[in-house]
Amino acid sequence: MKYIEGFNRSQTLLFPQCIDEIIPEDSEVRIIDAFVDSLPLEELGFMNHKPLEEGRPMYHPRDLFKLYIYGYLNRIRTSRLLERECERNVELMWLLKGLQPCFRTIAGFRSENPEIFRNTFRYFVAGLNKGSFLGKKVVAIDGSKFRAVNSKKNNYNQKKIKKSLSYIDERISHYIQQLDEEDLKETEREKAEQKLTHHRKQKRKYKRLEKELRESGEEQISTTDPDARSILVHGQVVEVAFNVQTVVDDKHNLVIEYEATNTNDRKALLPMSIKAKEACQVDAITVLADKGYHNGEQIASCIQEHITTYVAVPDPPRNSEIPTPEYYGEKFSYNKKKDTYTCPQGHEMKTNGSIYKRKYGESITQVKHYKTAKCKSCPALRYCTSSPTGRVIERSEHAESMEANTKRVKKHPEIYAARQEIIEHIFGTIKRQWGYDHILLKGLRKNDGEFGLIYLIYNFRRIMNILGVEEMKKWIRRLIFSILRLLHPIRNENQNLTNIFSAVRT
Repeated sequence: MKYIEGFNRSQTLLFPQCIDEIIPEDSEVRIIDAFVDSLPLEELGFMNHKPLEEGRPMYHPRDLFKLYIYGYLNRIRTSRLLERECERNVELMWLLKGLQPCFRTIAGFRSENPEIFRNTFRYFVAGLNKGSFLGKKVVAIDGSKFRAVNSKKNNYNQKKIKKSLSYIDERISHYIQQLDEEDLKETEREKAEQKLTHHRKQKRKYKRLEKELRESGEEQISTTDPDARSILVHGQVVEVAFNVQTVVDDKHNLVIEYEATNTNDRKALLPMSIKAKEACQVDAITVLADKGYHNGEQIASCIQEHITTYVAVPDPPRNSEIPTPEYYGEKFSYNKKKDTYTCPQGHEMKTNGSIYKRKYGESITQVKHYKTAKCKSCPALRYCTSSPTGRVIERSEHAESMEANTKRVKKHPEIYAARQEIIEHIFGTIKRQWGYDHILLKGLRKNDGEFGLIYLIYNFRRIMNILGVEEMKKWIRRLIFSILRLLHPIRNENQNLTNIFSAVRT
């Protein structure tokens, strides 16, 4: 039986094969090469570090950027793995023209230049806007948690420090008492002294952490990555992580804006919605978000910015003052014209006009109280409230905006239901399929840069799937032509980076 045989490895070729012939014409590595070569590197910040006349020459930022785009597209993130691929991967040999930078050079490029990844992401989104890939009418906003470099063990709050100090003091007292015993053996005495020294050292450490926590004004501190925070991921699961806010357009599910944060979603609705408007270059937009973004102040501010919100309404908090569901707050109807509430028993509740300040988490909201004198004689009092003075309804200054949002969500549930289809699969792709569920760098600034690269790669892959290889090549060439026409006047007028994005959009 005959078999297909390979070539003789030791055979010398008279006409060696060109490496360009090995790479297929429809290979995505050719698109990466064309895309990076089309970028205005100087305007995007790639050329901020000029090569020195003396000493060893530096690698061109263009080549290192090509390496990272190729790596992240093929789920290779770490600098050591990228270094290895440069030595054995034929596509990378073609892309980098045989260059083999060491892992320190590769890692340093990503760590020291986070802004260029953010700038290139914005630049690419501007190109998507110009290419009519964005619907620019409806966007979805959501946050997803990505594990930080900092472990749980190296994250501290006052409760954890206090508990550790209490344990250390207990052990110190134990070993001091043990050393006071006269019949203690020499080996046991040495061991006790060593333990005592160790615990005193630990006590100094926790005292120092307690001082740092008090001076920082924060509720927690992390020692490996100072910007990382302990965040509730889901259910009762807590991780030391970053919360990455993401905005996705509904037309082709493309990421148009993002921001790496170390806080929850509660105050992110307005700033991310404004960024979405700027990315789409529109005056008004519709935003879909889950109940983690339900904040009266944020929803009211969105109305002023011509942002229509569809934010899921969380279940209202319940307390022991309301004995039966028939008398929950939503059962009381409000009359805007008369500024009164009507209770389920038909009694009118009025306000004295006084404004009170109510603290919700870190926010202070102005509220009014509504009461009725008929509570004391009402036969349903014991079903309505456990307070002997009667029922009080509290109305926030942002209640009207929240009620309008609630009405929209209930009237058009299909609009809000589209939120999951628009944005959830993106996190599934990045975390589950690609394995990017954790962060490699330290600090908000560097992580913001890496997510610029991750979302650039996501959009890049998405457009490649939509257009195909050949059509994407043509689109890049058209983008290059339009950009080259615009860059000359931009350089002459010495305008900043924002002008480039605006010019590309228009």
